[in-house]
Amino acid sequence: MNGKTIDALADRIALEAGLTNRGQIGGLSGHYLFLHESFTNKSAIDRDELNIVHRAISNLLRNHPNIIWSRQEVVRKRHRRSLQFKDQYFPSQWHLDNIRYVGHDINVTGVWENNITGQGVVVSVIDDGVEWTNPDILDNYSPEGSWDINSNDEDPMPRADDAGLNHHGTRCAGEIAAVPNTYCAVGVAYGAKVSGVRILDGPMTDSLEAMAFNTKMHVNDIYSCSWGPDDNGKTVDGPHQLAQAALAHGVLAGRHGYGSIFVVASGNGGHFKDNCNFDGYANSIYTVTIGAIDELGDMPYYAEHCAAMLAVTYSSGQGMQRNIVTTDWRLGTGTGCTDKHTGTSAAAPLAAGMIALMLQARPCLTWRDVQHVIAITAVKHDVDDDDYHSNGANYHHSHKYGFGVMDSWRLVNTAKVWRGVPWMTSWSSPVIHVNRAVPAATNKLVQKYTVSKQSVMEVVTLEHVTVTVNIHHRYRGNLIVNLVSPQGTTSKLATARHHDRSSDGLNDWTFSTVRNWGESPVGTWQLVVIDNGKSRNDIARGFVKTWRVTLYGSSMTPAEIRRRQR
Repeated sequence: MNGKTIDALADRIALEAGLTNRGQIGGLSGHYLFLHESFTNKSAIDRDELNIVHRAISNLLRNHPNIIWSRQEVVRKRHRRSLQFKDQYFPSQWHLDNIRYVGHDINVTGVWENNITGQGVVVSVIDDGVEWTNPDILDNYSPEGSWDINSNDEDPMPRADDAGLNHHGTRCAGEIAAVPNTYCAVGVAYGAKVSGVRILDGPMTDSLEAMAFNTKMHVNDIYSCSWGPDDNGKTVDGPHQLAQAALAHGVLAGRHGYGSIFVVASGNGGHFKDNCNFDGYANSIYTVTIGAIDELGDMPYYAEHCAAMLAVTYSSGQGMQRNIVTTDWRLGTGTGCTDKHTGTSAAAPLAAGMIALMLQARPCLTWRDVQHVIAITAVKHDVDDDDYHSNGANYHHSHKYGFGVMDSWRLVNTAKVWRGVPWMTSWSSPVIHVNRAVPAATNKLVQKYTVSKQSVMEVVTLEHVTVTVNIHHRYRGNLIVNLVSPQGTTSKLATARHHDRSSDGLNDWTFSTVRNWGESPVGTWQLVVIDNGKSRNDIARGFVKTWRVTLYGSSMTPAEIRRRQR
């Protein structure tokens, strides 16, 4: 029978039974919904009469020669699977579910509804301590992953200082894994565990940092670090030899060989024109560098920019824009809950929480897999921003926003199907001796180095690129250093900083960039050094001694990158 014939037959059968044919059920050919119009209001009908009519209709349909199957419909209970949190300040956690500015949040509620909450993952907060007895943290606290480096014991409880400043770590911990209850707030990965490594409440040394980065590295999966050198626009500093070695050891041996994930805040020196490439934690190839945007999606006044920025997520803005609501300590003047968590200090823990969701979905992701998934899923939110550049591998990157805004839904669903990347390979040029002044007339010195295909056969496509320089200058803040790849991508490694009046120059300082992600390393690389200041009597003040480029990547082909991007 064709469709019209079946429809006509259904109409005739319905008429025989004293029913109305409401039509085909969805796309199911031959399936029809019949309704007895007189019995739509069952409450007005005697139950015995209803049963008599029901049996008569059922018998007629069951015995009809043109009906194979029939059934009386019943009302079934179904409930929305949206999550209902009773935490007092959850409605104010706009970064989790932004009702005022729809879409300006981390897009996590759908992930939770799929029962991805960070279960089985431990995030360690390296900071000034964690008040783990707070009701929002207690049930998710991991004593096994915790340590107090300042006091050399197992309890990272913060010290109740007179200034009331040791609340920082507790706030970060709450952002990550605050327990849903009736107390304060909800964490991004509220099913994860959180540990504390107390180190910031005392003198900091290279060896102590090294200890922190490798604390319980087979218990802790992710380390969240919302701290770094001074954000004053004149500091050049980072991890020293031992801490650098600990970061490298962590990504190689931590998490049972999959690699510890180090999440670092990019810094709050934006109002001093600071650049996170002068921060050795932010420009390390081993870290996930996270910047901030406000609830409108704009770059806040405090946010820094740099070529090493991997991505951004939400934090405070200015004026009437909202801060981050999270757990607070209850020591000193603390109340256990706060709406005053701000800066990139608040952005980095959100990123750590989102990575915890990824690791629940796919525990075998390596540290480099995590970076790749972030790069490929981050959302280019400000399409009109001229700082976004599409590189030779079609990755879009901005010095302000990295690859874009982290999106929990995209991160988790990509992680579920992600195929692990090949082993990392690297290649370094020899030290290139320049020994030339930056010409006062043009204020620019361009140095070129050509990389042949034969020399980098194992590095087919790039991830990180680092440049180590030795440059003398009487006024370091005037230096601008750019790197131009063979495919024309420019990375602003150093930008002018008017607060930096140091005459120390840049001594064996390593810059890094992720703007060449996916590009081929083959071809001519250009280092461009610019003196942004005005020289008296045309006397050159900048002198480039040496530079060296190091290329990190893998054997992944451009075709494979294109497949993954799709």
